[in-house]
Amino acid sequence: INYIANKFTQQVGYGNAIGFLVNKGIPMEPPKDSNSGNDNINPITGQYLSAEDTGPSLADMTDEEKEREAEKLFVLFERLKKTGIVDVENPIAKAMREGKLEEIQDEGSDSD
Repeated sequence: INYIANKFTQQVGYGNAIGFLVNKGIPMEPPKDSNSGNDNINPITGQYLSAEDTGPSLADMTDEEKEREAEKLFVLFERLKKTGIVDVENPIAKAMREGKLEEIQDEGSDSD
């Protein structure tokens, strides 16, 4: 069975297969660091490394592009939160609400 589980993870990727295998009670070993053969395959996604979309580098993005990407992420997290899939919360807002953060006066600015 271990051979079948390993073959399955090679075909669909460790990240995709592990949940199924655990739910079915099928034992398997984690993927090895080296790939068999000359195929450069990501063991988590099961995709060829050359085919994976890495997206734009932050260094190559303008400030406007970075802001758009941040807004997209915010919208996606809000959707996940509304559907109940994940419970995400701004850690700064949470810390302020719980009283773990306090405002500190800047020493350089004298308001007297």
